[in-house]
Amino acid sequence: MNVVDVSYHQGTINWEKVKAAGYHAIIRCGYGDDLTSQDDKQWKRNANECTRLGIPFGVYIYSYAKTTAQAESEARHVLRLVKGYKLSYPVFYDLEESGTQTGAVDRMKKFAALIEAAGYKCGVYCNKSWWDNYLSSLGTRYPLWIARYNSTLGMKADMWQYSSDGSVPGISGRVDVNYCYRDFPTEITGTSKPSQPASNPSAVVPIGTTLQLVVDTLSGKYGNGDTRKAKLGSRYSEVQTFINHIATASASTLASETKAGKYGNGDTRKMVLGKRYAEVQKVINGSGSGSSAVYYTVKSGDTLSKIAAKYGTTYQKIATLNGIKNPNKIYVGQKLRVK
Repeated sequence: MNVVDVSYHQGTINWEKVKAAGYHAIIRCGYGDDLTSQDDKQWKRNANECTRLGIPFGVYIYSYAKTTAQAESEARHVLRLVKGYKLSYPVFYDLEESGTQTGAVDRMKKFAALIEAAGYKCGVYCNKSWWDNYLSSLGTRYPLWIARYNSTLGMKADMWQYSSDGSVPGISGRVDVNYCYRDFPTEITGTSKPSQPASNPSAVVPIGTTLQLVVDTLSGKYGNGDTRKAKLGSRYSEVQTFINHIATASASTLASETKAGKYGNGDTRKMVLGKRYAEVQKVINGSGSGSSAVYYTVKSGDTLSKIAAKYGTTYQKIATLNGIKNPNKIYVGQKLRVK
């Protein structure tokens, strides 16, 4: 099942279009301690719209907790917000904040105990590195949602966040996209999955990163025209937008994106950039115009680790580039050099 996860960063979503594209949803309800100031600004609207339209959804909360007491507060935060809503997916505990690795297993267990005691299924969200290094002792006790931006997941999980660069009808800009291997709606509520979009009810939407799908498309796997649209299904727009961007963007823009890792390396880069490859490489190698620096503006919920993962670098390198002494302290609106 295709699932989109959203927060206020996606703005006002047209949920009718999301539903028509066949997506379920995981909605951020908030972040950190049980404070109304830390409720997600779009939570209520997103939850109400999914409820109105019958879109199966679950929730996640971004954790800043370093103690079990703070984990309890974050659990209360979730329970305050989900009261009155019928969830079809688990409550996911988002564990990725830099500096909170120590004791993460204990905090997960404390958080989950409170969520489960209230009658909800509780799961854990993290990237593969966090799971391998800090959380794997949890085993299969809780539903597992893994973020790994790769052509394959390479491990067992209930849900895979395979890209942060997805394009979904009804949502402006890029958005996290996932594939869920477990039928949570039936398991939790006893309801079956809604049908896929009426235009092609039996379509199987391909999974993988946008880059991988672009490579496959350019290799001829998905054909052209209507054949391509049918085979790519709800992912057609993100793939075609990616391809069209390469055709129309400036060499300077493409060079910056290439250095940020957007177009891969070696033969993958050559295939994706196509006729633009030589001019882009010329800029990268310093023979053309274009800035070598890449910048990012911090948004609510960001961490240096999350930003680093997006740009294929490390939080230590970003901290060094920006003279940040404490990598746990960044602020919304802060402009950071990431490359």
